[in-house]
Amino acid sequence: MESPILHINPEEFKDISSLRAALYQTLNLIETLVKQVEEQRKIIQELRDEINQLKGEQGKPVILPNTKSDISSQKHIQEHKPWNKQPKKDIIQIDNQEICPVDKETLPVDVVFKGYETIIGQNIIFRRNTTQYKVEIWYSPSQHKTYRGKLPETYTGYFGNTLKAFCLMMNYGLDITHNKLLDFIHSIGIEMSVGSLENILTMGAEHWLQEKNDLLKAGLQGSYLQTDSTSARVHGKNHWTHVFISEFIGVFSTMPGKSRLDILCALQGQPEEGILLQCNSIAHTFFGHYKIAPDYCGQVEALFSGKQNMKMSEFEALATTQLTKLKSKTTTYKWVIEALAFGYYFEQTKYPSPKVLVSDDAREYALLARYRMLCWIHDARFYNKLTPLIDCHRSEVEKFQARYWEFYGLLKQYKQNPSLQFRHVIEDTFDDIFTPNTSYFDLNQEIERTKSNKKFLLTVLDHPQIPLHNNASELGARRQVRKRDTSLHTMTQLGTKLQDAFLSIIHTSSLVGVNAFQYIMDRINNCSPYYLPDLVLDRIKSQQTK
Repeated sequence: MESPILHINPEEFKDISSLRAALYQTLNLIETLVKQVEEQRKIIQELRDEINQLKGEQGKPVILPNTKSDISSQKHIQEHKPWNKQPKKDIIQIDNQEICPVDKETLPVDVVFKGYETIIGQNIIFRRNTTQYKVEIWYSPSQHKTYRGKLPETYTGYFGNTLKAFCLMMNYGLDITHNKLLDFIHSIGIEMSVGSLENILTMGAEHWLQEKNDLLKAGLQGSYLQTDSTSARVHGKNHWTHVFISEFIGVFSTMPGKSRLDILCALQGQPEEGILLQCNSIAHTFFGHYKIAPDYCGQVEALFSGKQNMKMSEFEALATTQLTKLKSKTTTYKWVIEALAFGYYFEQTKYPSPKVLVSDDAREYALLARYRMLCWIHDARFYNKLTPLIDCHRSEVEKFQARYWEFYGLLKQYKQNPSLQFRHVIEDTFDDIFTPNTSYFDLNQEIERTKSNKKFLLTVLDHPQIPLHNNASELGARRQVRKRDTSLHTMTQLGTKLQDAFLSIIHTSSLVGVNAFQYIMDRINNCSPYYLPDLVLDRIKSQQTK
């Protein structure tokens, strides 16, 4: 696109306003050129490094700066509460009590007892506890029968349940690798092979996987769901872990990709047969959304003749032979698949769609719920990334950001006391702030982007109970990141699903105030006083009745 500055003629300036407009264009062109020069400098250096490496030499070393640019908005969203040191003696559970007497012989005759001074000493008892059971065996020659003593009910196998729960918590909860965990176990005198540890970490897999899906079902009953994703590795191949967080649940699902179909599969509990497709009125609504040609719609509908649902693999096999023209159009075919997947997803009730989905503005999150709320913190990052060179532009950004966070404060106030009058104030203030009329063109572009997302950024006006950002899902995704840092990748599909299941159970436990280790141990012992998904569902229902 040709720059307007090329046609500036100083001789034609007749007033200060035309001169000011030309100056604005010039300053913005300087900003653009400086950015281009910096980008080209990086590309040139990368090319130089690659040439040097091809010659057998080394490229320019990467020297990190002492400080890095901070584009986070934590200082604006974090609530500063006064800190007061709380007494801990009152909340510490006492396991043993020991009296420390005074030597009576050293006391004078007029001494008077004044009570006790309480001093706490916390410690841990961690040691091997191996029991040898000597089972009596008796034999009756007359009856030709052998009688054996019974093992006590506390016997749970070659490895006790407490040890099993410890291994599960260390590996899945604290990110201890298999080798390090075995090293520790061996160091305290317990003999355990690699295979035995693998058996412990995968035992009862179907129960843990079912519990994770039950947590997802319970969480979908809530008023909203946050989501985010992060990269993962499965047997050397790139995958994506999708994180679904609400006030009471955290569910992790690792999928081969991060497309909308992958997210739909994760939201339906990752069925073994894959997601189902259905050609119904909902699917036709999405055909219209995607602007699918009527001829293609008719051909697809004919494939479903007499069939209510169809597996993805079955549909693709039929499409290969009967919809060759449609399948050759990659994008259109993908939209058809998505429309059919939505047709089943919004019709089924086993995994209800989220009431409100809070996410960043990635395209794959669109259409997954009736209402979508865009994260204000993600939106703010675009403004935080602006690095103007010229002082007047820098001043424009600072002034705008001050107004931006004042408006964010208004949204927080609205969440506390929503009203129709307050809603009108917020809508009018939004239109006033997000009008691209500054002298910094890059800032205007970002303002225009935010303005175009007004509907999704202000979903909170209709649903004051939802958060203004999806930080909780980003923080939840860090659990998977730590896993990736320590173990790089999982090796099997079962191991991947179990890792997701335990990450879900442990994260949910922290949200509802449950001791994850004790819960896992109680579940292994079949003596848990509650089922975590039921506890989550009770919390959600209790909140909805307030």
